[in-house]
Amino acid sequence: MHINPTPEQQQQFMKMPDLGPVFMINMLKFKTDGLAKYQAYMKAVAPLIAEVGAELVWSGQPLSILIGPTDETLWDAVLIVKYPNKMALAQLGGHPDYPGHLRTDALVDSRLIATTELSLL
Repeated sequence: MHINPTPEQQQQFMKMPDLGPVFMINMLKFKTDGLAKYQAYMKAVAPLIAEVGAELVWSGQPLSILIGPTDETLWDAVLIVKYPNKMALAQLGGHPDYPGHLRTDALVDSRLIATTELSLL
């Protein structure tokens, strides 16, 4: 299971070129009582997200798999947070008031995918 980045993943992220805004896709699987704990995490982290210039763009609950393996487990929640740049994400994680323990207590598994904008038109 994957809850927090490894030191190697953190180093790889910081070595990436700064391409401007980073849209972090969060795919979350909660423990039995994890939804309430994750909501407490979001309430605690919201001011810090704003402080680093980031914003919650979207959050939702997956309904079904339309294309893909039918035996794949759905995530409990998906959210996208927009950071002005990769350093803002690093500032959030390194903030002395970052409530990482609340996130860890809420999750049994997660994926965080750092993305940048790509025009397909």
